[in-house]
Amino acid sequence: MHKTNKILASSLATALFMALAAPAVHAEAKVSASAAVSNMYLWRGYNLGDGDAAVSADLKVSGDSGAYAGIWGSSGDAANGTEYDLYAGYGKQVGDLTLDASLWTYAYPESGTSPGELADLVLSVGYGPVTGTLYEAIEGDDDNEYRYYTLGYKKDKFSALYGQHDYETGDNPGHIQLGYQYNDNLSFAVSKFVKDTDAVEDDALFQATYSLDIK
Repeated sequence: MHKTNKILASSLATALFMALAAPAVHAEAKVSASAAVSNMYLWRGYNLGDGDAAVSADLKVSGDSGAYAGIWGSSGDAANGTEYDLYAGYGKQVGDLTLDASLWTYAYPESGTSPGELADLVLSVGYGPVTGTLYEAIEGDDDNEYRYYTLGYKKDKFSALYGQHDYETGDNPGHIQLGYQYNDNLSFAVSKFVKDTDAVEDDALFQATYSLDIK
């Protein structure tokens, strides 16, 4: 990405983040935090940590209006190192219908990736136990446009999700992920790509995560 484009992308992400965060800050803001440890960094069906465990934490501010903003950090993946993400959005529930729109930007200081260089627009619609989500890359590799879709179902402690990668060029793998929430803190997931290629994992991945809300 050219230097001018980097500056424009960073400025746009910062402006959108501040615009979305402002309502949450001024409308009786609530601050929450959480931390988690997992045996792997499972991202959209891929094990980004190359077998290493991952430690993550989140700090979020939200308002009664439905607006929210926050920062999420992780010990990072094997390729890019330590990561932190800035996000802001707005969510609303009307009866069984839930709507959510947010902007995420991803930073990897160790590999020189700054906020604004990688960003996703995330749109989610849910009805009852079913939720569909679109992750649209708005900054990143200009030569290979990318988006990711999910369709998920949740019932009590059990969940199922299908995720589909959609690159303008190259393979477009899909994966199935099954989850079980043992209690408020401990959860498990199994993820498997539905078609084996050289670009994806051949075997199913098993993830165990322990998370804790910080009071």
